[in-house]
Amino acid sequence: MRIKTKLTFGVGLLFLLILALAVVSGWYIHQLKKDTNNILVANYNTLQYSRNMLIALEGISNDTTAINTFNENLIKQQQNVTEIGEKEATIMVMKHFSMLRENPEDTVLISSIRTDITELMRLNMEAIERKSNIADATAQKAILIISVTGTLCFLIAFTLLVNLPSGIANPIKELTE
Repeated sequence: MRIKTKLTFGVGLLFLLILALAVVSGWYIHQLKKDTNNILVANYNTLQYSRNMLIALEGISNDTTAINTFNENLIKQQQNVTEIGEKEATIMVMKHFSMLRENPEDTVLISSIRTDITELMRLNMEAIERKSNIADATAQKAILIISVTGTLCFLIAFTLLVNLPSGIANPIKELTE
């Protein structure tokens, strides 16, 4: 094998190793981003809407602004149903809220709405925990795969470092002699 071919092969292989490590790392970082975004987008919004509804519920008996705030957040929640059981809990909030609009002083209805909103929050907090576990598993897998890939790249690069110089220098030495 010619010296130029050996050099091209050695440097090309190092380039491919660096590229492989970058691709594997980038792909896993993208997976982690996707997993964490999944948590933030849907579940965080529901928790925010639920919190706003609970705050509005405190002054709902005598304040039309609180009724409007509650209704706005309820509408947003209806459009943000993402978890199993969340649709049913949202329907219960809607049902009890429509009954409360007819009788704003009914403390039993206010308590029922509070319970329904708490159920919405519980469902979404469990989903956050589940999705967080998925993100943790992705991170652990990423660490393992990137470590294995990095170790293989290191071993191949070390082998090239040890063998390539002698593969180039020996023919030059023979020619010189």
